[in-house]
Amino acid sequence: MRKLIGYCLVILFVEPLYTEAQENLKFDDNFNLWNVRAGQQATVFVAKAYVRKQPNLKAAMVDSLSVGNVVTITSPPFKGNTIKNFYAPWHEITYTKDGIKKTGFIWLGLLALGKQSASDGSQYIYGFERLTEISDEQNHFSTGVKILDANGDFLAEHTYPFTYSGQTFAQSKLLPAMGLQNVKQILRMEFLGEACGIPSEYYYMAWTGKQLIDLPSRYSVADAGIYYYDEKMLFPSEHGKNNQIIYKYIEEGEALDENAKNPNFKITKKQEEFQWGGTSFQKVPTSN
Repeated sequence: MRKLIGYCLVILFVEPLYTEAQENLKFDDNFNLWNVRAGQQATVFVAKAYVRKQPNLKAAMVDSLSVGNVVTITSPPFKGNTIKNFYAPWHEITYTKDGIKKTGFIWLGLLALGKQSASDGSQYIYGFERLTEISDEQNHFSTGVKILDANGDFLAEHTYPFTYSGQTFAQSKLLPAMGLQNVKQILRMEFLGEACGIPSEYYYMAWTGKQLIDLPSRYSVADAGIYYYDEKMLFPSEHGKNNQIIYKYIEEGEALDENAKNPNFKITKKQEEFQWGGTSFQKVPTSN
């Protein structure tokens, strides 16, 4: 954790990669959670994504793509638009449809943040459905996970709220069942903060073969030698205690002298437990 605090000092002055207008959120054209570059492939996230002749909403629609379709990014970003309550840029793309190579422009928010493929050929795709505006402090992205089978046919989907706090990078990993009964795989989605006070958040979703189910989430954050908060989780296959408990270990540190070069920290530790029941989890009450 001390390494994290030191690293935070180095990147304290990195320019924010998003801004919040009064009515919507605006991602930076060049640096955002999608992190796509010319030559890279991306996956369509929405059920139907319109491809346009030019990079704007007034341009003619020349085609449409479906969830799971793969495109290749062929350009730097073009000035964007606000759709689904958030701003994102446009990119030129190429793709193959019905055996014909085609070109057009697509709004970045229609593409997945990431995709993981299982050994059976099924695909786990996640991205933003829309920015849901509740209040200035509670606005969140309705973030969706969709599973397609090896033939590209839709199997299931599930959404969860993600409160965006300036994270600069998104990535994911497909985990095995981790010892949880009635689970085939677990998708871990990571929204990483690379500046002081920006949390890194980790969301876990279990696939039972029939439905997607939320699991406990975790996060960590640090503020340049002053404070840190870190959560770690252990699943049954990791702690080996022969039960269906997910353990969360929490460590919080506060500098005793904020002006010291190498401050000592007041450290608090605690533990939370979550009981997995095969189709849902419950937090285990702590004993006083």
